[in-house]
Amino acid sequence: MRPDRLFRKIQSSIQMLFPVRVAGISKVALGCVLALGISGQNSAKAQASEQAAETPSRIVESIDDAKLVRLIGNTHPLARPEYDVGRVDPDLPMDRMLLVLQRSPEQDAALDRFMAEQYNPESGNFHHWLTAREFGLKYGPSDADLAKVTAWLQVWGFSVEKVGKGRTFIEFSGTATQVEQAFHVEMHRYLVDGVEHIANDRDPQIPEALTPVITGIASLQNFFPKPLSVFGDVVKRNKKTGKVTVLDSAWSGAAPQFVFTDSSGVVHEDVTPFDFAAIYNIRPLWDVGITGKGVTIAISGGGDIEQSDVALFRSAFGLPANPVKVIHNGTDPGLTYYQLENTLDVEWSGATAPDATIALVVSADTSTMLGSERSDLYIVEEGVAPIMSASYGDCELHLGTAGNSMFNKIWQQGAAEGISIFESAGDQGSTGCDAGAVPPAAAEYGLQVNGMASSPFVTAVGGTDLDWQGNRGTYWNASNNGLGANAKGYIPEIPWNPTCGSTFLVSLLGYPSGEAFCNAIWPDLPNLYPFVTVAGGSGGVSACTTPSGTTPASCAGGYAKPAWQTGTGVPNDGKRDLPDISLFASSGYSDIIPGSAYLFCYSSVTPGLVGTCHNGGDSTFLQEIGGTSASSPAMAGIMALVLQKTGAIQGLANPVLYALAAKENLTTCNSSTVANGNSCVFYDITKGDNNQVCGTGKPNCVTHTSGDFLGVVSGYGTNRGYDLATGLGSINVTNLVDAWASAIGKVTLTPTSLTFPSTKEGVRSAAQVVTLKNTGGGALALWAMQLTGTDHSSFSGTTTCPVASTRLGAGDSCTISITFTPAATGTLTAQLNIYDNASGEKQVLKLTGTGN
Repeated sequence: MRPDRLFRKIQSSIQMLFPVRVAGISKVALGCVLALGISGQNSAKAQASEQAAETPSRIVESIDDAKLVRLIGNTHPLARPEYDVGRVDPDLPMDRMLLVLQRSPEQDAALDRFMAEQYNPESGNFHHWLTAREFGLKYGPSDADLAKVTAWLQVWGFSVEKVGKGRTFIEFSGTATQVEQAFHVEMHRYLVDGVEHIANDRDPQIPEALTPVITGIASLQNFFPKPLSVFGDVVKRNKKTGKVTVLDSAWSGAAPQFVFTDSSGVVHEDVTPFDFAAIYNIRPLWDVGITGKGVTIAISGGGDIEQSDVALFRSAFGLPANPVKVIHNGTDPGLTYYQLENTLDVEWSGATAPDATIALVVSADTSTMLGSERSDLYIVEEGVAPIMSASYGDCELHLGTAGNSMFNKIWQQGAAEGISIFESAGDQGSTGCDAGAVPPAAAEYGLQVNGMASSPFVTAVGGTDLDWQGNRGTYWNASNNGLGANAKGYIPEIPWNPTCGSTFLVSLLGYPSGEAFCNAIWPDLPNLYPFVTVAGGSGGVSACTTPSGTTPASCAGGYAKPAWQTGTGVPNDGKRDLPDISLFASSGYSDIIPGSAYLFCYSSVTPGLVGTCHNGGDSTFLQEIGGTSASSPAMAGIMALVLQKTGAIQGLANPVLYALAAKENLTTCNSSTVANGNSCVFYDITKGDNNQVCGTGKPNCVTHTSGDFLGVVSGYGTNRGYDLATGLGSINVTNLVDAWASAIGKVTLTPTSLTFPSTKEGVRSAAQVVTLKNTGGGALALWAMQLTGTDHSSFSGTTTCPVASTRLGAGDSCTISITFTPAATGTLTAQLNIYDNASGEKQVLKLTGTGN
């Protein structure tokens, strides 16, 4: 059992029983702490059982299937009559659906209070992380209510696979007929853009008696969230020179989704791992061994990868060999459509934390649930890692009431467990519902955000582009070094926006407006169709978590603004705003504009999929790619550096990020003017926007010229401080990690072990003293000290340390005095465990003595 759980109840007891003060801090008898430690462990277990037993049942009426309640906002917007091609096969298997559970208002309020304490350094519950099971016992439905819901599902013939440990969901399976009968819907097939889907044709209904504990069904359809990545060109890197060049149009090998021949001969400067490290100042950390070693990052995936791709990527760019740990959640789906996305995620999380353990969790799709969504649940339920990255997305409107609730609940559980969760903010600029259409395409749903990133319990990672056009020599060396890098240092940034709605591109190309640019391309300039698309770093306001229908006009709800989301530029809108932070996410521009993109290595062996990564003669072939699917795992890697430096699990990153941003000098940290060698933690991006092209007459679409087929969703521009295009901006990684570590205490024991001389049985030895020093930069909270081990009764002691009382300030010391009273002859051993808020593990003082 982890120390923060074991000693939660001990703290107040210690304060009551040991009020003796020495030099302003309490003096604690360790022998008594031992007794408390043992009883505390039993008490903690009893408390968990007692909490489950005392959770009031909320299903108090008889379950009557004639008294129904409609679950509003749970029909997908694309389940439209014009796309309907008939009912599904009645026997169609519908596997592993999720029934989303809900807490009582009292439980919600209690959880909110507890989590506020988890993230408050002044609280005794600071960084007291829960297990999934503890979370469920304290904040989930009662055993009796779970039994009633499970029994109701079984009455309709469903098989119940499991109840989540956190009691946020019940996983169940059945057939289409059973779904139709139990939830009073019809299951239909819908043909949209040549792809057939299944979906419920109306909002489901459940018995009224069940509504106190059920939010809804997370999904009865397979309009799945999309990977948030965007292709660029295929490139090759010369093994001898390190030079990266775009392949010419005559190349007959594997091609990306869109290939454009650059007739202007413009220069592309792609970003390699060591370029990224130079731009965001990571190298000083790597040079002193802060490389993510000892930290695990979980990647949420829907299919396997080729380990050889990762090996080639790392060897091509001078990163140490570090195979990915693959965890299969149930049936192994093998190599799937998601191989590309998963490969990108594992390569670029490892590119920023080269020695971190990358754990790819792989789950197969079901008829109604994306594999990566199942991986999300697995990572949180099983506590796979203290950091995770997810790179799929869908807007709040499309997820519906139950889908939004599911993600918010599982992310909240993860944050309570201490997991730092990073989610791609989206690749649709300000129009989060409009994804995946082949150019030319225009937004039709208006202003929306990614519902998988809008929860206040995740860090939404947005996307930027590098603003070096016209100044290449200022920011890039003339040639690549042996690691494939030529970035000189930080490069000014703008929001990633490769569309005709971008004011940056409008100005660069000399058009009077985005509307004029978009309509000039359509339909007269088909070679520029890539600009008429929905793409870019996403941001906006959470406003559609509980829609009443299937159109943007039905949007309602939105998450309330969390207490930590404050600061210069944060809108006074009362709602959760996205993104929180941004990093480079561009896939490069098409013809005529110099640009940059990420590089990654991907070689598919699956029929129907295209791969690019291989060694050919004197060159390695790679793929240009971008999207917040790259920036999110890169940020997860950066968080691994934080955890290694601090030696502690941190949980949700946002409270610290916004607190650090409040101290920033925005004038000297302006992205467009900042110099290298700066002390900035964040780079405030003040140029550009995430405007998107839209169809005239669609929601939020502004068309100024009569007869124009296309308009512009104005979206969000940048400004001083926080903005809805880039959040707090991008980061100087070394400064971020150092600033984070400076706010946290750190325990140093001198010595780390004690050996007592031979002592007569029953006779107390002279005391030996250990010094405990706070060598960190912040206050240190010591939760408890506990003697354990087979011979623990032979050791006792006192301490001047402020156990469960005041904090030990930065640089301050206290002492622990241990005596040895042998209870038997021979060698006797024990250990003193010290629990604190500075690390995720206990500090251990080893004790040895000999009785004669």
